[in-house]
Order: sequence, then structure tokens, then C-alpha cells
Amino acid sequence: MHKKLSHDELLARGPGGLSATVDCARSRWLPTAHARLLACALAGAIVHLALWQVSEPPTLFSDFYKAYFPAAGVLWEVGLSASFPFTELGAGGFVNVPVLAWLFVPLVPLGEDAAGWALLALGATATAGAFLLLRRMARPDTEAAPLLLLFLVNGPLLNSLREGNTTHFVLLMLIVALMLLQSGSHFAAGVLIGLSAVMKLPLLLFGLYFLLRRRWAVAAGGASAITGVLLLSVAAFGVENNVRWFGCCVEPFLGGIIPAFNVQSIDGFLVRLVTGTSRLSNWDPMEVPLAYKVLRQLVFAGVLGCAAWIMWRTGTGEPEPAHTGVGRARERLEFALVLNLSLVVSPISWSHYYALLLLTWGLYLGGRLPLPSDMLARRLLWVGVVLTSLPVVTLPLRADLLGETMARTLVSACFVGGMAALASLMLQLYRLGLSSDHSLEDGRS
Repeated sequence: MHKKLSHDELLARGPGGLSATVDCARSRWLPTAHARLLACALAGAIVHLALWQVSEPPTLFSDFYKAYFPAAGVLWEVGLSASFPFTELGAGGFVNVPVLAWLFVPLVPLGEDAAGWALLALGATATAGAFLLLRRMARPDTEAAPLLLLFLVNGPLLNSLREGNTTHFVLLMLIVALMLLQSGSHFAAGVLIGLSAVMKLPLLLFGLYFLLRRRWAVAAGGASAITGVLLLSVAAFGVENNVRWFGCCVEPFLGGIIPAFNVQSIDGFLVRLVTGTSRLSNWDPMEVPLAYKVLRQLVFAGVLGCAAWIMWRTGTGEPEPAHTGVGRARERLEFALVLNLSLVVSPISWSHYYALLLLTWGLYLGGRLPLPSDMLARRLLWVGVVLTSLPVVTLPLRADLLGETMARTLVSACFVGGMAALASLMLQLYRLGLSSDHSLEDGRS
């Protein structure tokens, strides 16, 4: 007979790697949780300021000034008579659904410089909110210091803030969506996930997940949000402008591959194995040969198929997770897994997208991801934490043996970390399914 694992026991066995960190931190010179929190805050702030000087992009608020602010400026001047594209074409211009440009119009009267700093202030507020909500979800017996330190030194998050991008806002939305899921507000959670997917297209994978899981209320909420945004965009700019947006900003990136250093996905990694140092600063989609397309499909099938099989194996046919400890743990674990999966399989996952994995790290450090006593899973997860938190910097690589080797390996560190974390999450979910089955067997015996 197998031992029945309670929810608390499953979670207590979870952050095994964290417990060692906390025990180490509980030294005589840092005797209290408040002292450790203060020490991490100070150390993290120093590292944050240092990384701020070297992190990409070299021009502060680059995305905001190249894309969001010019698009908002066009709407400020000509309003609904504007036609897409609002800015230059390609990855350097405004690529979101046209109607989303209106979100940035209130910043235009501030002027370019003040608007950039205002967006940073809003982004810092959203980031602080994300941290506080993750701490609210955490178990009471876990400490805030490790997560605070991770937020302060996280390279992709710093990159998003410096870019003047919106990834950190999406992070907050996803955390709130998960909290709504856990509380039973499924339609509202779906609405937030749908809005997040409109802003970051890789997150559309959540829609497929909830449909396959038969989570109809969540899927309906997401579909309602996406449909609403598209209808607003058509009402504001007409069908032709929105078709032009799709043709300019979505379609070219479905077939072509961008080999630039900050594309951290399966596509980016595989194409850099071929291009090496030659296209690390090239953001134009390139055509790839048939052999590459076949290899790409095989890798995608392997990754997606493995994740789908594990979730099917673990789900036990339930469309909704049971209102039990294991059921809620499975829901959090699958949410984190689908988020991670969406990043690595997307045709384009910019480096700053990996700031979204702070949701996963927050759940883990807060004792809300049940990690069995398995050394491999813990090591994989910590490899993921480290590699997806590295600073986003441009390496001055030459076309020699060392440079070409680093272009094919170290440049893809964030993606490799994402794959390591994904493997760990899949292993955790598989083990959780085994624990659940054992518990059911105990109940029948």
C-alpha cells in the first residue's frame, strides 16, 4: 500500500532547494527574517543599479521610443483617420493590434522624455504589485527575501523595463489571472489571460490548453476578451488596416525565422546553430531550407507531445481540478508549465518575455509548487532559475572558433534555461500524478 500524501506534505517536500538556501541564510549575522529581507534588498538594489548600466538596450526606452510613443503620437495628431502602419515596419516598429496604440496616447502630452520616465514609473509599480501578489500567494512559513532578490537582479525583467516594453505589465495580469482561477472566478481569469495574449501572442497557447482541458468558462472569458479587442480595432481602424497589421506584423514571422541574439525560442536556437555570429544583430525574418523545417517540426512535436501526454496522464479525465490540495497544486503546476511552454515554442520569444517566469519562480519560492524529493527535478529547476535570470547583454563575438561556439551556445542561455525549467515542471507534474493515483488507491483500500 502506498503512503497517502496530504497537500501540506506535498508542498513541504517541494522547495527542497529553497530550504537549503534559507537554512544557509539563517546564520548568526542575519538572525531574523527582517534582517535577511533588508540584506537582500540592499544587495539586490546594488546589483540592479550595476546591471542597469550594461543591460540591453543601449538606448533607454528603445521599444517605447521606436514603437509605442510614435504610434501614440500619430493617433494624438490624426485620431481615427490614422492608417496602419503607424511606425516603421518589422520588429523595430509598432507590432501590436492597432487599437492597443490608444493605451499610450495619454503619455503623448508629457513629451518624449517625460513619457518614457512616466512609463518606467508605471512599470515599476506593476512590478512591485507582481511581487506583492506572489508573496500573498506564498505559504506563511516562507520568506520574501529570496524572491525580492530575484526580482531585483532578473535580467529579462530589467531588459523589459529598460526597453520600455509591456512584459512586466503582462506578468502582473497573469498573476492576477492565476489568483482568480484558484478562487473559482474562471471567466474573469480567462478575460485577463485573453488580454495578456493580445499583448503577447505566444500566450495564445493558453487558449488551446483550456479548450483541451474542457475549462469552458476560462476559454469563453479568453475568447470574449480577444474578440472584443479585435472588434474594437476593426471599429476604430476598419478591416483593411487590421488585415494590413496581420500581413505586416504576424504573417512574416510564422514562416521566417529571426536569428537575432534576443530571440530565445526553439526557432532562434536552431537557426543560430546554422548562422553563428553572422546574424546576431539581424531582426529580419529569413527563409530556411526544407531540412530545417523538418527538424523544426520534429522538435516541436517532441516537446509539445511530451507535455500533452504528461498533462493528459496527470489530469485523470477531470475537466475541472478538484477542490483539494492536490487539485489546486496541479492547477498551479499546469499553469506554470503552459506559460513556460508558450515561451520556448513560439516563433518569436524576446529575451524580456522570460520575465514572465517570475510567476513560476514566485510559486516555487513561496512553497506553492509541489516538487517531489527528486534531485534531478530540483537541479533542472535551479538551472532554469539561473539561466533565465542572467543579464541581457550583447556579447562582442568575433567570427573565430570561440565566437562561433559562444554564438551557438551561450547566446541561447535563456532558452536553455527555459527548456531546463520546462523539463523540471513536466517531471514535477508527472510525479504529482503518481502521488495522486497512490492517494486514490489508498482511498479505495
